[in-house]
Amino acid sequence: MAGVKALVIGMGVLLLAGFVVIAVTLINRMSGGGGDAPTAATLELRPGERLVDAELDGGRVLFRIETADGARVEVRNLADGALVGAFRTVGARP
Repeated sequence: MAGVKALVIGMGVLLLAGFVVIAVTLINRMSGGGGDAPTAATLELRPGERLVDAELDGGRVLFRIETADGARVEVRNLADGALVGAFRTVGARP
């Protein structure tokens, strides 16, 4: 009988611990969880360039930039503004 009593007490403690973990998780998610602060980054355009479009995709942003001799596309990381990739087209515009 003592073994059953210990088993029931142990399961009760495990249930209580599980409820505490669930409660803490819910509270953190509802309060925003203290995510990273947004980063302020500057996109510098050269003379004669114009920002045509910007698109968000997950943790990245894509900039379409019109230049005097074609166009440029830049992909930047939203977390730190770092350049992930850049593509350039050269030639006549439509």
